[in-house]
Amino acid sequence: MNRKKRELLLRGSSETDANLLYFAGIQIPDPFFAFTLGGRKCALLSPLEAGRAARGANLDEIFDVSETCARAKVPYSDFSALCKILKSKRVSALAVAENFPAKFYADLCREGFDVEIRAAPLFPEREIKTERELREISRANSAAAAGFAIAEEILRLSKIARGKLVFESRPLTCEFLRAEIEKAALSLGADSMHTIVAAGDGACDPHNEGSGAIRANSLIVMDIFPRLKSSGYYGDMTRTFLRGEPSKEQARLVETVLDAQAIALSKISAGVDGADIHGHVKNFFIENGYETKSSKDGWSGFFHSTGHGVGLDIHESPSLGAKSCVLKAGNVVTVEPGLYYRGVGGCRIEDTVAVTKTGARMLSNYHYEWVI
Repeated sequence: MNRKKRELLLRGSSETDANLLYFAGIQIPDPFFAFTLGGRKCALLSPLEAGRAARGANLDEIFDVSETCARAKVPYSDFSALCKILKSKRVSALAVAENFPAKFYADLCREGFDVEIRAAPLFPEREIKTERELREISRANSAAAAGFAIAEEILRLSKIARGKLVFESRPLTCEFLRAEIEKAALSLGADSMHTIVAAGDGACDPHNEGSGAIRANSLIVMDIFPRLKSSGYYGDMTRTFLRGEPSKEQARLVETVLDAQAIALSKISAGVDGADIHGHVKNFFIENGYETKSSKDGWSGFFHSTGHGVGLDIHESPSLGAKSCVLKAGNVVTVEPGLYYRGVGGCRIEDTVAVTKTGARMLSNYHYEWVI
């Protein structure tokens, strides 16, 4: 049976929709239509964006909304312009993404188009990064490393007074460190939103951004995932620090997490199932006496995946978790085991790697010394 030929249609802002950014190759803040025509990549843009896109987008043809509506003698409307273009090219069948706006889906159906909702992933090829994409992810991780460097320097210069850290005569807070990290990333052309700087028991909730004064001798988890302003690619790195003197329990916790990451990194290569890597990490923690369980205070132990894909989205396929997912050469994944126990603290160590035929190629670089 012959399948109906469908043109792909996307709608959204390429600043927030990774599929649209991948397709068009340019960040445009306002929503717009992008589509294929016989294998050619096209977009329908306002006069404000058409000129810029003509110079910098990865598109074969750009249609101007004003010009299209004027020629068709219809009121200014990008939807009206889209319908005129598609009908003039004898397009009758379309494929749209799962997040395509329901209003426009209904409007297209009323206009007589046969519209199919295509299941994710819309662009499976996004999982296999090019050398250019690997360079962009590495650049983003350089911004994360700059954040660690400034945070580490502030911790080093901080004094210990009455069990708390004091920097420049003021209590050192998670908020202050986060702001300094984000400024460092911005100086290298990256936005670092929702940076995690969480200390003590606050770090035992892995996605808690952290708040308040930082106590001496407490584990401080810093998770930095900057997005390059120029290209939209993310980096993702985590380090754990402690200013003061660690307890034996803290030292053993951190060293165990470091060993777990080394094990996971050694298992990565094309053809390996990410679920098996995750299983190795879980078993290693169990063998070393670190139990994972739930209580009235929440989870403790190791209760997240070992890693996830990174690219134009901070979390994308493939994964290193409970679900089977065979790695391919060119995949990019994080490797981020962690342990979290209230009363001891939390520790997570994370790097980003490219999967190769024979192993893992590091795309992040920062040392693992943690006691300051």
